[in-house]
Amino acid sequence: MENKLREDLWKSIQAHYERNDYTEAVRDAIFHTSELLREKSGFYDKDGSKLVEASLLGNTPVILVNKNETTTERDIQQGIGFAFKGIMQSVRNLISHEKFVYTQNEAEAIILYINYLLNQVDHSGGVTKIDNIMDLLYDEDFTCSEEYAELLLKEVPVKKRYDLLLKLFSNREQLPQDKLRYFINQLYNALSKTTKADFCKVVSKNLMKCKDDKSLRMYIHYFMNATYSELDKLAQLRIEDLVYNSIKNGEFEYYNDDDCSSADMKCNREGALGTWLNDKLELLSNKDKIISMISEKMFSSIEEQRYVFEYFSYYFKDISSLSEQEIKKIKKELTDGNDLFQGWLEVPIDVFKNKEYIDLFGEEYAKCKEINAQIEGYPF
Repeated sequence: MENKLREDLWKSIQAHYERNDYTEAVRDAIFHTSELLREKSGFYDKDGSKLVEASLLGNTPVILVNKNETTTERDIQQGIGFAFKGIMQSVRNLISHEKFVYTQNEAEAIILYINYLLNQVDHSGGVTKIDNIMDLLYDEDFTCSEEYAELLLKEVPVKKRYDLLLKLFSNREQLPQDKLRYFINQLYNALSKTTKADFCKVVSKNLMKCKDDKSLRMYIHYFMNATYSELDKLAQLRIEDLVYNSIKNGEFEYYNDDDCSSADMKCNREGALGTWLNDKLELLSNKDKIISMISEKMFSSIEEQRYVFEYFSYYFKDISSLSEQEIKKIKKELTDGNDLFQGWLEVPIDVFKNKEYIDLFGEEYAKCKEINAQIEGYPF
């Protein structure tokens, strides 16, 4: 029998079978079948015929043994489902409610049939609930909202949520950008404290030797907010060093040699990683060092200034945090007609009429606008 059965089923029945207790071996096989169906369907509160009906039968079975689209496929799906149901009703119920003994031949026939049915579920290209959800997650029209994420999370069996999160992390380079942030966040938060710790250990090990590539960027995009504080310190330091060097070397460069205008500038490759953390610097232990370096770049070359104003001007919105030296430098840039500083102050001064900003930079801001208004083609 060992050579005729799948390994998992044989291990389930081996002890009783080798002791010639064939009725108990049948009971073991049915118990194993129930556990497998629960695991694949997520219906941990169901048993017997009700478990089979919820898992394999009905108009929308959770466990699919095929695509369940054509008449033939639907017939096969129903046939396998009813076969499992028959086992539950005619065998499980019999040995559960009555004193009944199976002979070796009877037991082997039943166990071999169960083995056949389990193989149909496993080897037919069947789709489980998680696989269906993965199809949804990769859909280009996936609905990105908190409400949708909350409802979809309820469709994931509790015991499968950790596996799904691991699968998403492992395949993060293929995830559709900007689509899954709500779902992944809710999926992580739904885990137990212990399971969260286990997940962060896996992430830490994966990122211990990370480099500036798409794998790291998609971690930052989808998983960093939830997990970063729990990462191993070595992984954190590795990431923070990469981020610091990226921002340090970040600048805008010309990509069109024919027309060297500001419209023909873009972020250089070296500075790209840092832009993925423009709203996540608060998570980093070297945040102050990075912001200090950004402040220096703010008054450096025009290429570095464009990099800072495009991605990190948020960190200078609170003018109360500016030093006297920084204020003097900003006034000089305005007086010299630097349109980047003018654009930075446009909203607080022109839109919101913020008195604090007007009192501090109003005069220099007006002069900067006047200078740029005289430049042909300036967008006023």
